[in-house]
Amino acid sequence: MSDCLLEGRGLTRRYRREDGRVLTACREVDLRMFPGETLGIVGESGCGKSTLMRLLARLERPDEGRLLFKGEDITDLRGEALRRHRRHIQMIFQDPAAAFFPRMKVWEALAEPLRNFEKLPSAQLRQRVDELLDLVGLPADFADRYPHSMSGGQRQRLGLARALALHPEVLLCDEATAALDVSSQQQLVELLVELQRREGLSILFVCHDLALVQSLSHRIMVMYLGTVLEVLPGAGITGRAAHPYTKALLGSVFSISMDFSRPIEPLQGEVPSPLDIPRGCPFHTRCPHCMAVCRDSRPAMRQLSPDHQVACHLFEGQAVQPEEESQ
Repeated sequence: MSDCLLEGRGLTRRYRREDGRVLTACREVDLRMFPGETLGIVGESGCGKSTLMRLLARLERPDEGRLLFKGEDITDLRGEALRRHRRHIQMIFQDPAAAFFPRMKVWEALAEPLRNFEKLPSAQLRQRVDELLDLVGLPADFADRYPHSMSGGQRQRLGLARALALHPEVLLCDEATAALDVSSQQQLVELLVELQRREGLSILFVCHDLALVQSLSHRIMVMYLGTVLEVLPGAGITGRAAHPYTKALLGSVFSISMDFSRPIEPLQGEVPSPLDIPRGCPFHTRCPHCMAVCRDSRPAMRQLSPDHQVACHLFEGQAVQPEEESQ
């Protein structure tokens, strides 16, 4: 039996516009998450990261593909079964200011999921709220404040506390650091790492900042135009990146060590519209290594090593490492 915790198989999501055209936000995405790991997802704006998160959280249903949790197919869950499942997978949203009802105090916002699922009496509710605030480094007297009176970093900690209220096994972070300053970003990342160690969480961390994702992810999944182009270990990504797009992303940002002597090489060209995805490899319109086959045929995901997969025609026919053949 597989120890995979959350798995997506061929997840595809399309949106039909009023003019009749179809926008493909995610196309045949395969994803696997394991207990206690952090999977980072990177890519430019509009690559399908947030849509994928909504599919994994079952806030939306895929048009094609299946979603499995601990080997059980949850794609078609509805009604009470879906509601009961939600406690296992919780999400932190990008905008902490919009994530809370403005008329609810902090303790009410944190107590709501506990009321819905654990049916705790009032005395235990307040005690549990205090424990959650302490867990994310917020003082107990914040319970009687309103979220709008808090800073962005404090509100994002509050969002984390609410997500942890039901002891989820998977935590989805959708650009959770995007609205924060650099200091608050670092504090939130350190808190996530510590909570993962203590709670055994599996974390899916979506961010456009490749350097930040690299600093805390066990594995990194690179997306482009709704498609997965590469999956590789977080450690040593600079030396192991194989896909031209991943290499271009690495070349367009400062390194983790902030080596300012290294020139920044902006990624050339514009991402094609998801309303008109190019035939063949989705990256071929911007790729410096584009070949004729790239324009005609979409590359399959190929295994370069046991922990490294890439979808690129440059690696067609490349031999798999011996240790993988035996698996």
